[in-house]
Amino acid sequence: IGRDIIVATDNSRFPALYVEEGWVQELDKERIPNFSNLIDAQASPPFDPDRTYSLPWLSGMDGIAWNEKLTGPVTSITQLLEDPELKGRITVFSEMADTLGLVLLDNDDDPADVTDEAFDRAIARIQAAVDSGQIRRFTGNDYVQPLANGDLVACIAWSGDIASAVADNPNLKWAIPEKGGIIWTDNMLIPTGGSVPTACEYMNFVYDPKIAAQIAVGTSYISSVKGVKEEAVKIDPDSANNPLIFPDDDTLSRVHFNDPAMVNNPDYIERWQQVQGQ
Repeated sequence: IGRDIIVATDNSRFPALYVEEGWVQELDKERIPNFSNLIDAQASPPFDPDRTYSLPWLSGMDGIAWNEKLTGPVTSITQLLEDPELKGRITVFSEMADTLGLVLLDNDDDPADVTDEAFDRAIARIQAAVDSGQIRRFTGNDYVQPLANGDLVACIAWSGDIASAVADNPNLKWAIPEKGGIIWTDNMLIPTGGSVPTACEYMNFVYDPKIAAQIAVGTSYISSVKGVKEEAVKIDPDSANNPLIFPDDDTLSRVHFNDPAMVNNPDYIERWQQVQGQ
């Protein structure tokens, strides 16, 4: 495909698909001595248990954002999907895992172990919110400007987007919902035909804590590199103390992983597309 590195989120079926189909190449870890800087929590994802094919790029959290100029705190998925004051003025993500993971939690179901019954309950709630007109539309990350402008009042949002946008608009707020949020990771992989030496050289470069700190502070997303916060303090103390970029233990205790089987289930994917009118 003319690229040495691609990036895919574990909140989708694609990393597992790429590995299973043999569309990505093994890392040459001898060329990545900074591989040892990978944090333990990211060492063994379900799609690549030994990190044979991948390294995290950045991580983020799914939660709720709102424009404080237009509404008080929106603290639960129930409020987002059912409060009549928000009707027609909210959005949710078009990515199934990002949206349904939060709904599953709100239903007291486990997003890391999704049964058919739990999936049915979650998708029924989204369908009801679509049918009632509560949800204006499904989005990618094109929600930020409408939220800042006041065209939207609240939405499901990524932590890093709001951490960046709040510098220009302090009315924007983000929080983990009362019943918990979702954490995800975008992963670097080397596609078939890509240069393994070139890709591994780059991966080694960005796994230097000094470089990783610049990336984390510059993007407002979460790094998987050991020692990154200590380096970030030297660059921008305020960012280094931001729990959206460097989550503390309390924040991490409130976020959950999604079930890889859910995002790879073709029936679930088809039903999710139907809810969106596709």
